[in-house]
Amino acid sequence: MKGLHIITFLFIMLHSIAFSQDAVDPKAMALLDKSTSSFNQSNKSSKIDFSCIVENTQSGKKQNLKGYLLLKGEKFKLSVAGVDTYFDGKTEYVYMPESAEVTVSEPGKEEVKKINPILIITSYKSGYKMLYIGETTDNGNAVEIAELYPEDRKSPYARISISVDKSSMKPHAIKLQGKSGVNTTISVDKYTDMAIDDRQFAFDLTRKDIEIIDLR
Repeated sequence: MKGLHIITFLFIMLHSIAFSQDAVDPKAMALLDKSTSSFNQSNKSSKIDFSCIVENTQSGKKQNLKGYLLLKGEKFKLSVAGVDTYFDGKTEYVYMPESAEVTVSEPGKEEVKKINPILIITSYKSGYKMLYIGETTDNGNAVEIAELYPEDRKSPYARISISVDKSSMKPHAIKLQGKSGVNTTISVDKYTDMAIDDRQFAFDLTRKDIEIIDLR
């Protein structure tokens, strides 16, 4: 579950209030503002297929994961590493097929910030110093890169790098450098704008083959 929450946090990074101008590179702010605007306008209801690499630089171990994210406003469904997480705007359902159980809870506002992928893509304007790195190519895609440095010394991350596709201005990849030596990279494989039924964001609790752990 720890790895799962790293992934949900990764998908959330762009809205709030500005910090001191000393800490902000205007080019980095402009880049992320454009990316946020493009993302919000074109992905009101969408599916994002992604790849994730979690690498422990101390042990040399590396984990490669594939997953997808369904988004509609504040609602989402995240499927990765054999776990499905649903959020319908009020209730969170974490379904683990391997153990045939689903945990149901109603997270508070602060808890939602940790699980809602939209909030990772909407929180860059507070709590970070910001630097524009420049342009490069990644797998044949022209991208621009901005780096964020958490102001909170207790943050588990030393640096967060966000690359934005130059043509679409949508987030292309997010890389987190962990202070513990664990680095995580999320790369977007495909964006698909699509109509999504609200029933996709809640687990069917009438199923008889599932153990329900209700924490509400």
